[in-house]
Amino acid sequence: MAKIKIVTLEGQEGTSVVDKFPDTCPICHTSVSPKKIEGTISGNGELEIVFQCTKQNCKRLFIGIYYYVPRGESTYRYVWPETPQKVTVPDNVEKVSPTFVEIYNQALASESMELHQLTGIGLRKALEFLVKDFSISRIEGDGEEIEADKKAIRSKMLGRCINEHIDDERLKSVAKRAAWLGNDETHYIRKWEDKDIADLKLLIKLCVNWVENILLTDEFEKSMPD
Repeated sequence: MAKIKIVTLEGQEGTSVVDKFPDTCPICHTSVSPKKIEGTISGNGELEIVFQCTKQNCKRLFIGIYYYVPRGESTYRYVWPETPQKVTVPDNVEKVSPTFVEIYNQALASESMELHQLTGIGLRKALEFLVKDFSISRIEGDGEEIEADKKAIRSKMLGRCINEHIDDERLKSVAKRAAWLGNDETHYIRKWEDKDIADLKLLIKLCVNWVENILLTDEFEKSMPD
């Protein structure tokens, strides 16, 4: 519990007691004891306190939002702005499909900003890049014929690409189901009504895991041949 100074837009000063301060910077996502700057009452009656991150390479300002109780203890709600934390993808997967990682993080960022109608569309696009880039990476050799095969993969529908170019049955299984749910996010009528974004995210995570396993297996088979 702490007492803070309040200054309203009209210049009136006062104090308020709050139950706690934020303990994590919503911008750099570091555990900190932020510096309290000043508080005010917003137009909707909430107590808003300006804080500054104390991490040396951040020092950004952010706002703590509280339920305001004039003669009691104001209770903490949330902080703003909150930047999405980048999802870490295994290095070998990112090397195969850096565009997948970029789209994947943007899609998850949209979810953190409550742009839920865009999240599924973004995840569906990320999945397509992962599947196609991985399929292209499996093609060995060079020359016009190889380039033609790569071009064919790029232009194929996602479902056909999964069926025709993914050999590992476990990866094929989860990729197919991720594609089904991803398509649901882009269509007017949903087919899988008992599934949601959480299921799609889990399936894509499984796809990433299986791709990583395949790539790691390849590395060891090459470095330790029979």
